[in-house]
Amino acid sequence: MYIYQWLKKIKLYYSYYNNNIFYECLILLKYVLNKNNLWIIINKNKYKISYLKLVFLNYLLYRRLKGEPICYIINKCYFLSFKYKIYFDIFIPRQDSEIMVKYVISLIKISNFKRILDLGTGSGVIAISISKYCPNIYILGIDRNILCIKLAKYNSLKLNSNNTFFKKSNWFSYFKNKKYKLFDIIISNPPYLNYCKYNNDIKFESFISLFSNNNGLKDIIYIILNSYNYLYNYGWLIIEHCFSQVDIVIFSFNFRGYYNIYSYKDYNNKFRFTVGQKIIN
Repeated sequence: MYIYQWLKKIKLYYSYYNNNIFYECLILLKYVLNKNNLWIIINKNKYKISYLKLVFLNYLLYRRLKGEPICYIINKCYFLSFKYKIYFDIFIPRQDSEIMVKYVISLIKISNFKRILDLGTGSGVIAISISKYCPNIYILGIDRNILCIKLAKYNSLKLNSNNTFFKKSNWFSYFKNKKYKLFDIIISNPPYLNYCKYNNDIKFESFISLFSNNNGLKDIIYIILNSYNYLYNYGWLIIEHCFSQVDIVIFSFNFRGYYNIYSYKDYNNKFRFTVGQKIIN
């Protein structure tokens, strides 16, 4: 079967599953054939897909139609234009988090901050992306999942992020007996979904990376209350949350004594992250 024939079949029989299915099939096609868009355009009427590759391609399509995220199928994702390795059951970074990361990058450059902590680093995309734009800083990513730490180290190596380091830790437990435990910025995209709002759209993703107790607020409040002890004076906490949690998040920042508290919106014009500054006069 030629490339154009397979794509025509997709458009004819599967487009009702998903509006993006044709675009996603192009991604699967590039993955299986190990070719780029230009090559496929030039050769779609010339190249005949082998039987084995066709079977594999249809198998990947079957997985996608069952709802599995395409990032897990091709084992990669993009964040701030950088390509990252991703594995099943490790949180897939969302595009909306890019705005938070861009905010941190601008804050580092304006204030000349040097020490950054990424809480719940996952595949390392936040820490590594910041390091690529700010090569003169020290940034530490921590996660309680050792598989996340291994993946983050792999991504760091592949992207030549020499100033990024990763350690296994359940939030701040790593710093219990450490001498140097203060940071200029603490950034986190913690679990913040409510268990009651579980749906099939996220059934393939890491449960512990998405959901938290107390209506999704347990980890957020813990981080807000405890980060204060790990920030230099005039340091910042930046934390992602659900738009519906913005009021309680702002209240928690105020309760802990942060100043200059602001919430910012994502690409969908919904409040997505809040910042606060530690100031001791």
